[in-house]
Amino acid sequence: MLRCVALALVASLGMAGASAGKTMAGPPTLAEACGSTSGLDARASWLTTADGVRLYTVEAGSGATAIVLAHQGRSDLCDTLPYATTLVASGFRVLAFDFRGWGRSQSSSRHGLALGTDLAAMVQRSRADGAKHVFLVGASMGGAAVVQNTSTLRVDGRISVSGTRLWAGYGINHPDRLRRIRAPFLYIGTRDDWRAPLKEVRAIFRRIGSYDKRTALYPGSDHGWALVDVGRLAGSRRALILNWLRRRS
Repeated sequence: MLRCVALALVASLGMAGASAGKTMAGPPTLAEACGSTSGLDARASWLTTADGVRLYTVEAGSGATAIVLAHQGRSDLCDTLPYATTLVASGFRVLAFDFRGWGRSQSSSRHGLALGTDLAAMVQRSRADGAKHVFLVGASMGGAAVVQNTSTLRVDGRISVSGTRLWAGYGINHPDRLRRIRAPFLYIGTRDDWRAPLKEVRAIFRRIGSYDKRTALYPGSDHGWALVDVGRLAGSRRALILNWLRRRS
């Protein structure tokens, strides 16, 4: 009997050690995670949220202003890399991450898609790394999370690219908290985007509590990072965002 207990204990310790080894393993490099770095010299790391979920994160650039990039739905931080490269080249520090349940971050069935908790962890990391100014920039799902799930976060500004509200299964909307958003707010989108209808954009924009708020609505139906990555107007949109960030940094 004692021998059986001892063997069970050894097996249990072995499993715990294997689990701990897996937990403590270093994060994949950006090239390993995305297949390409898009020319971004980024440092990868793990970050644990307040509710114990491990997120995969990368950081690039330097400076006193940190930009937290929130990726689109059905994707991961890899979709932010082209725009992250632009921001780093413009003198900003960039932090990108996989939301829980996406990419290489852990899932959390107990807490679901607590997108605001993930963004809070990234803001805290930015501050701990010495950032004097922190901005949230998200596209589509990430932009909607910035709008709907960050009203309690102390940031210097928020930019949503085609993100208004979270669709069913992608997180929880908090429309009652929009009035609490006081930091500068910029929304960039297109007039014929069915995923972020113009009527909805304007309704949510009116409820944002900030006095310093602006929408930039372009013709067409481009959605998410496509607005700043491709097309003949992408350059002017990137310039608008850069000027907006610099005036508020």
